[in-house]
Amino acid sequence: MNSATIEPATPDTLPDLYALHPDATAAARLMETFRGRVERGEVTLSDTLILRTPRGVEGSVTFGAMPHPYVFPHLRADAPAAAVTAFLLEVRRRFQVMPERQLVLDSSRAAVGHGSVLAAGWVLDDTQVIYETDLTVARPAPDPHASEGGAELLAHAEIQSLLAALGRSALGHAEGHRRGWTLVALAAGADDAAPVALGAYGPAKPGYGGVDMIGVRPDRRGLGLGTRLHRHLLARLSDDHDRHGGVTAADNHAMRRIFEKSGSVHTGTQQYFRQP
Repeated sequence: MNSATIEPATPDTLPDLYALHPDATAAARLMETFRGRVERGEVTLSDTLILRTPRGVEGSVTFGAMPHPYVFPHLRADAPAAAVTAFLLEVRRRFQVMPERQLVLDSSRAAVGHGSVLAAGWVLDDTQVIYETDLTVARPAPDPHASEGGAELLAHAEIQSLLAALGRSALGHAEGHRRGWTLVALAAGADDAAPVALGAYGPAKPGYGGVDMIGVRPDRRGLGLGTRLHRHLLARLSDDHDRHGGVTAADNHAMRRIFEKSGSVHTGTQQYFRQP
């Protein structure tokens, strides 16, 4: 452990900040973008940390600007546990005046686990799982019992009543859902036209579409309505997007089953840690 060092990047060691990025081309692009931000005074190298041992870079982190609350470190999967604990202790020390900030272990950047993080005094707050759907492979058909709209659909009394039952009343008072998104109300069938499930779809990050599974009425759950709604949302996304990325709590087994029934693939895990 005495051979480990923790220090901010310098102009000469800036490449080490991106040494653990899995894509060398993307890492070089990110480094040049960051270098430009430093030169323009938008960020300082003191907002970085690099963990090293004699074999090389073991971890790195860029704190970023507030109000973004999350910090995603890169850590080698086989980094010495004591060195990682010391590194995450230093991150905690940096956060003492920003108690709202959280540490996120993303499986694409660090091995997801508890030991070294808990030893550094962090408290596990939540675990999320990430799914992706290739919309070019399977294009589900829209559901014939789905209705779509914006503010006009949101204003219907039945929709507002359903939102209240789902604990999303705040959405019922908005003029719309999100900019560029479409609200979807799903009925059980032709003989039961009352809305029993709500969702929305629209653009997300570049190349991806997003969905919001607002929910299924509590007394109608377990009947496959969530799966029908999800497939309809993916069908609509497939008109303009090639991929969908979704996130849910690791213990939300119902939503995870919906993802799997829709052909979505579990691609990653994120653990959120708060300060004690």
